[in-house]
This record gives sequence, C-alpha cells and structure tokens, in this order.
Amino acid sequence: MIIGYVPGGFDMLHVGHLNILRAARERCDRLVVGVATDESLERMKGRPPVIPLRERCELIASLRFVDAVVVDLDQDKRLAWHLQPFDVLFKGDDWEGTEKGARLEAELAEVGATVVYLPYTPSTSSTMLRQFLSAAEVEEELQSTPAPASGALR
Repeated sequence: MIIGYVPGGFDMLHVGHLNILRAARERCDRLVVGVATDESLERMKGRPPVIPLRERCELIASLRFVDAVVVDLDQDKRLAWHLQPFDVLFKGDDWEGTEKGARLEAELAEVGATVVYLPYTPSTSSTMLRQFLSAAEVEEELQSTPAPASGALR
C-alpha cells in the first residue's frame, strides 16, 4: 500500500488545490493531506490565512478522494512523516529544481520517503485570489467615498 501526503495551506480552496489532490490520489492507495497551521502560514507567507485552520481542514476532509486530514505543524516534513508516516510526498512542479525542492527531497530521503512533483495550475492561486479581492476592495472603497464638493478649497 502506497501512502501519499500532500502538505499545503489550502487557503481559499480553488481548482489548483483540487488538481494537485486529484493527481496525488491517482498515484497512491491512501491520501493524507496536511493542512498548515495559521501560525506556520503567517511565518511562510508573511500574512495570516483568510480561512481559519479548522475550516480549511473541514473543507479538505469533505473531498471524497482525501482519506485523512492532519494538521501540518512545520515546514520540515520529516516532522509530518514521524507523526503520520507516508511513502510519497506530492508537491506542485513549481518546486521542482528549486532550492526548496532539493532541501525537501534530501530531508525526506533521510526517512525513506520520496517527492513526486505534479503539474502546478498557473491560472489560479490563493495569492492571485487575494490580489483580486484586494483590488476589488480598493475599487469598492473608491466608489463609495464621496467626491469633494467643487470649489471647497477656495
């Protein structure tokens, strides 16, 4: 039995998340998803998640192709492996060939797990959604601010 693990923030769940999770599930017998804590996401991204941890876990657990959801406590995935052993960790191929990817591969080799890169969906990301929402919020604020009366500064 091959146990797969997909770590992530899964903030503002979108089709890119679904694509990675579906592709991972096709490559293992049991799929465990590690959802990063609010604190670890804030350390990694420099901002808190939009969706709190409990709700992100509930959303991921509701997906029929996910067998288990665990809280991912740290960027060092050896800790996740010790808490929930897995054979393969799946990541988006945007990590492949990067310093982060090489470090991940080396760390997991220490515990006998491998990293498999899956196609990243470039058309959408939580960062893109956040930027879109921020832009919409600014536009809404501009439209709701009353224009100064003409001649008020004479």
